[in-house]
Amino acid sequence: MACGCRVLDADRVVHQLEAVGGAAVEPIRQAFGDAVVTAEGAIDRAALAAMVFQDGGARQRLEAILHPLVRQVTADWLAQAAPNAISVFSAALLYECGWERDWQGVVCVAASRETQVRRMCQVRQMSRAAAEARLAAQMPLDEKTRRANWILKNDTDDPEALQSQVTALVATWKTHYLS
Repeated sequence: MACGCRVLDADRVVHQLEAVGGAAVEPIRQAFGDAVVTAEGAIDRAALAAMVFQDGGARQRLEAILHPLVRQVTADWLAQAAPNAISVFSAALLYECGWERDWQGVVCVAASRETQVRRMCQVRQMSRAAAEARLAAQMPLDEKTRRANWILKNDTDDPEALQSQVTALVATWKTHYLS
């Protein structure tokens, strides 16, 4: 829980689906071959990414496998929520999947493209080209911010700056939606 909210991260769900025994492993193996599966039986995310971020058709095949599975995990998670719980679903492709309609509102955490690329290179150990390819596969940030109900600015590397924005937003939600 973050600030009293239940949080589900789509990236973590995908990691679980692609881990040993995960529901996505066999369908991905069938679609992309044994080269994307490790000896232990998990998806080799780097090998798969090399395929799908260079081929739009391959990315669409992967999304056709993963998105329904993520949606089911999300539905199950929501069904377990207590009354009046604030549930937050973190998903970079929320709009691309059309999932924004499933929520009472959308928060866009926005950082400049340069900040996004730098973070992807540092945190995920991606090359600049790989980071740019991932961002190119997403809806442009200005379109996401235009559609969002709330925008949090996240260009600073100070986690307290974002945390204070989150705390204030959750307080607003609790005041306006739960009282």
